[in-house]
Amino acid sequence: GQYYGKTYFGADAKADITAMVKEILQQYQVQLEHNTWLSPATKQKAIRKLATMKIKMGYPDQLFPLYATLHVEPEADLLPTILQLSQQTQDFWLQQVGQPVDRNVWGMPGHLVNACYDPMKNDITFPAGILQPPYYSLNWTRAQNLGGTGATIGHEISHSFDNNGALYDEYGTLNNWWTVEDKQAFDKLVTAIADQFDGLLYEGVKVNGRLTVSENIADNAGMAVALDLLGDSADPKVLQDFFIAYARSWATKMRPERAKTVLRQDVHAPATLRVNVPVQNFEAWYQAFDVQPTDGMYRLPAKRVTIWRR
Repeated sequence: GQYYGKTYFGADAKADITAMVKEILQQYQVQLEHNTWLSPATKQKAIRKLATMKIKMGYPDQLFPLYATLHVEPEADLLPTILQLSQQTQDFWLQQVGQPVDRNVWGMPGHLVNACYDPMKNDITFPAGILQPPYYSLNWTRAQNLGGTGATIGHEISHSFDNNGALYDEYGTLNNWWTVEDKQAFDKLVTAIADQFDGLLYEGVKVNGRLTVSENIADNAGMAVALDLLGDSADPKVLQDFFIAYARSWATKMRPERAKTVLRQDVHAPATLRVNVPVQNFEAWYQAFDVQPTDGMYRLPAKRVTIWRR
């Protein structure tokens, strides 16, 4: 994973995407500071989580320490070698018991096409495997990279202080830091987002808005923070680049039977709807393509929902 990242991603791209993540974290802090429905104490705890979040982009700087403990004799037979490696691995993990958590250890290899927020370590990981077109390129414009991967980075970060992230503090310890009033206010937004998706048809099957609501909230939050970085005065062409890159990042193909199965099980909405539904909540969408009330992807201002940015 480290070899892949250094060879096919590189130090320049690693520095560039890390800088973008830091910008997104700073913008989330601005949103939280101006939030009108979280209590002051909860806001400060959310901001503290942002400040202590570990950023893991592209590939790890150091190899996983376990590898230094593994030794193989070139002429040894297969079975004894496997048993030996198994014992060495077990010994390594037993030695970690009672030791401080090493937050530098990656939960994903650098070549994996995936991304995550880990609430038990309060870290965000985007391996080099996913940081390539149609998500990201060092040669793309800022708008394209914010649409292609910035919104997804914002999505993952938002999990640190949503209804799931509220269960863990900045150290990754189970410790619910929301007040009852915060939860009640958030539940109203949960219902509003669930209603936007609930009952929509995809491959002839109705979407369950409650099943997918946490991920849909994160999509909404990620898009909001990425658009904030473009600014309110962004040119329509710049906004078009953002939304087109976002749409392309979700391009998906599967057989109808598979799509129906996923729809009934997955906590993520179908990719098509993850593009077409949340964009309607943002004024930038209407500016980018001159969307009018008579158009199919128009949502009345009173029915548009934002999560943290208010």
